[in-house]
Amino acid sequence: MEYRNLLEYEIAQLEASGCTATNWNTVSVKDGFNPSCYIRVNFSGNVKLGNTRDLFVRNGVPVRSGIYDATIHNCEIGDNVHISKIGEAIANYRIGDNCYIANVNAMFATGASSFGNGCEVNVMSETGSRSLYIYEGLTSQIAYLTAMYRHNEAFTTRIKALAKEYSDRQRCATGLIESNVTIAGCGTISDTIVRTGACIEGATHLFDGTVGRDCKVGDNVIASHFIMASQARVDSGSTIERVFVGQASSLANGFIAHDSLFFANCACECGEACAVFAGPHTVSMHKSTLLIGGMFSFFNAGSGTNESNHLYKLGPVHHGIMERGCKTASNAYITWPAHIGPFTLVAGSHTSHPDTTELPYSYLMERKGKSLLIPAANLKTSGTIRDILKWGKRDRRSRDIERLDLINYDALNPLITWRVYQAINTLDRCEVDPEYPLTRNFTIEYHALRRGRELYALAADYFMGESVVNKLLSLDFDSSTPIEQQLKPEYSGLDQWIDLAGLIVPRKKVGFIIDDIVNGTINSLEGIVERLKSLYDNYEAMKWSFVVDNLRKCYSKELDAMNLQDFIAISKRWSESIVAISKFRYHDAMKDYSESMKVGFGVDSEGQNVEADFQAVRGLPEQDPNVEEMNRHYDIALKNATTAIKRLEKALGI
Repeated sequence: MEYRNLLEYEIAQLEASGCTATNWNTVSVKDGFNPSCYIRVNFSGNVKLGNTRDLFVRNGVPVRSGIYDATIHNCEIGDNVHISKIGEAIANYRIGDNCYIANVNAMFATGASSFGNGCEVNVMSETGSRSLYIYEGLTSQIAYLTAMYRHNEAFTTRIKALAKEYSDRQRCATGLIESNVTIAGCGTISDTIVRTGACIEGATHLFDGTVGRDCKVGDNVIASHFIMASQARVDSGSTIERVFVGQASSLANGFIAHDSLFFANCACECGEACAVFAGPHTVSMHKSTLLIGGMFSFFNAGSGTNESNHLYKLGPVHHGIMERGCKTASNAYITWPAHIGPFTLVAGSHTSHPDTTELPYSYLMERKGKSLLIPAANLKTSGTIRDILKWGKRDRRSRDIERLDLINYDALNPLITWRVYQAINTLDRCEVDPEYPLTRNFTIEYHALRRGRELYALAADYFMGESVVNKLLSLDFDSSTPIEQQLKPEYSGLDQWIDLAGLIVPRKKVGFIIDDIVNGTINSLEGIVERLKSLYDNYEAMKWSFVVDNLRKCYSKELDAMNLQDFIAISKRWSESIVAISKFRYHDAMKDYSESMKVGFGVDSEGQNVEADFQAVRGLPEQDPNVEEMNRHYDIALKNATTAIKRLEKALGI
């Protein structure tokens, strides 16, 4: 709809309602303009006003659209917008339809701004040696490549240039509030874009940032040089500076962060973060916890967790990596640099810079001031399977909004299985050379070697069996194409895999993408995302290639030498692995129902009602929701194995 100048009677009615303008000729409106919806408004500069037909319902109270008690300078305001009680002014903003803006001190754009895009964040290294530019649309994968591939100078230069070019294109002298936005009870909002459906209530100060679609920003929040992706939540007195908050991530209850990245589904409260790369599902909930100079993902920080990136020599130059699925016990401490392998539990203090990447699913404990590793100890715990099963369910990202981070929730995947095979070789080496762990800055007790090998072999067997059975279930046994032909892999030579901050991919494929970025074949951030998405979509096919390449290692036969009887044997062997690992984890879960767990129950009854009180509070073990879910998970796996066996037997005429 086109705009027109105000009519004389409209100006008269506005002035009668206490409105003023430096020049009424620079105020334009749409047909249907209702001057009675503007009371005590001061207009200056070029102002465009939409229509005011609808009522808002705000906290159960109907609120009329229009502008009341405000100064508006150089703004374009959409239809059915309510603006009231603006302390200073709203200046240089475009405001979309159906917005509610009330009790705000000031809202203005100060000049050409990129609204947080292009802000340089000194992630992992406070000295800036791994810095990257944040921008709306940043993914955990692109951030990982930018921060961690500094050995490839040409690539680093190119990918940072692409991010800078994108950010420069966002520069504008006018701020933007999109449609259906609520901004209420706030201090000053400057040089900030607010996307559709966002709600900002009680924030103290927002400067140079972007609040994404359906975001929530709450009381006493202070944020500067930031990007909040869609559905992010920053609340309850949190303070952030030079921070990216990923989709459906939450920072709350006084959490303080600077120079940090939090990707999808992170939840951080009470504590602090400095120069942190928090990959998907990083969780820190305790006031005494500091995350500093580290990379984490699928991580849970125990209370009092702390790290040091400063050895009081050359400054805060050190960083550490805790791979997917790690967690720390209360008061765990690590002196960076250190590199902790996947799904490792860290307890105690570790100052020797351990590198446990070759031994996933372990416990890293403190023993007499030294780091003691118990290999594969975390494989048999119920807590591990509980974590694995919960992560996918805790993906809070809407399917109506494009998901930025590519997250693979496979716990036993080609990367972990490759590490498991490495672990078996490492333990063999430790038996021959007991000093080998010292070269990785930890110790292993000799009696733990055999048990570790057995558990790693079980994990490899489980992954291989599960992968073979899932592949068999995907085949068309009635097709004219022979089963053997359907089993042929689409790829080859994908033996080494990496975790790109949530995306499990073959190292070789990532190398191709990097080469194409350097040589200009990929010349945009969108092009990088498209190529990474292709890897994500083809995960199962590439995983099958890895499985085929490792059949001999696990079953002493190549694919070409296998027949349907061999696949029946593999399916039966997987069933045995399922039973074995489910028993380990069930028995571990039952420790929470042991007699020692009943301490503190049945008080004031001299021990007579301990069991009754315990059952009333905790219930029976079989009714525990975590136990039920774990059992259901393994029951489904056993049914899949049985189904595969029956199909194979039918194909053989058995």
